[in-house]
Amino acid sequence: MSSEQEVTRMFIRYVQQALKNERINRYKASLRRIKETPLEALLLEEIEDPYHLDEFRLTNEEIEHLEDFIESEKLSRAVSTLSSADKTVLYQYYYGELNDVEIGNRSGKTSQGVNYRRQRALERIRVAYTNL
Repeated sequence: MSSEQEVTRMFIRYVQQALKNERINRYKASLRRIKETPLEALLLEEIEDPYHLDEFRLTNEEIEHLEDFIESEKLSRAVSTLSSADKTVLYQYYYGELNDVEIGNRSGKTSQGVNYRRQRALERIRVAYTNL
């Protein structure tokens, strides 16, 4: 009788773990889904030719003080905790729309080094932002 109970318990644990794994998989899949939003014609033109953005490019000195260009005071304080190299990588990646290889070629670093620096900088911002 105890052997039957043990098999039943093992089966129940197996089913519980399978359900837990399925719930995790479904949650991760929901995060990967991209929700499409319709774009206006003006926005599409903006994407094709962002002619006015050239006048808003920051110089290296301005990138060192990137926090001055951020409207949210809390986020600005979080960004101010970064080094100038971290700010430069984030600026080039998100505003300059360069990938890790292109940033690495400009800075003399490997793409893995750039990726690591970017991920570390984002984590520092997240920690500083939540602690403020």
